[in-house]
Amino acid sequence: MNVQARTILTSECKILDMGMRGVRLATTQRLNINDKYSIKFNIDGKRILNKGTVRWARLVGNQKGQNQDSIPLFMTGIEFDSVLTDKGEEILHVLDECSGNVGKRFGGKRVRIHAPGQTVLNVFREYPIKQISSGGMLVETDQEFVLDKRFFWAFNFPEDDIIRCQGRVASCLETFTNNMKRYNIGIEFMDVQKEDRINLTRFILQAMVHELKTSLLN
Repeated sequence: MNVQARTILTSECKILDMGMRGVRLATTQRLNINDKYSIKFNIDGKRILNKGTVRWARLVGNQKGQNQDSIPLFMTGIEFDSVLTDKGEEILHVLDECSGNVGKRFGGKRVRIHAPGQTVLNVFREYPIKQISSGGMLVETDQEFVLDKRFFWAFNFPEDDIIRCQGRVASCLETFTNNMKRYNIGIEFMDVQKEDRINLTRFILQAMVHELKTSLLN
């Protein structure tokens, strides 16, 4: 039985230019075509949130990391989903504040952005659970996870209570499935509330019935 673990991934990025219909970004992480992202702008203490869909992405070069390692640099185009609503007014506010052209009619033009605040991308992702125990789980992903980083996770069988908990990345092992690079990510459960712990035990018992690999001894 295919059971998915759900989480939200975040990625910092740099805005290259932006218009009413979309934004062009520089990121160190490749964003998948047609994936939907939430884009969060922090400007003068005000948070502006909008959603968009990745329409194109390409590798444009490399940059040096903190350890002098080579980090890929991607350029990505995201189309906004809600430009004819109040979100459109918020996009116009971002253009006003970050372009230096307050009150200017932008139309379909794209302008270079000078963003003083941090821009963050959020994406909702689902990953198949390969193994699970009372202490953690193993999920398969299409990207590498940073060790010790914490994420909030949610999972459940259909029509069951949702289990929510924080999880620490304990391991990240590269593997190949159908000649495609994948990663087995070991997640250690952290700060599991009492009710979620009860539901987790029920989840594991159901997983055993459905012949998932489990261990109640961890």
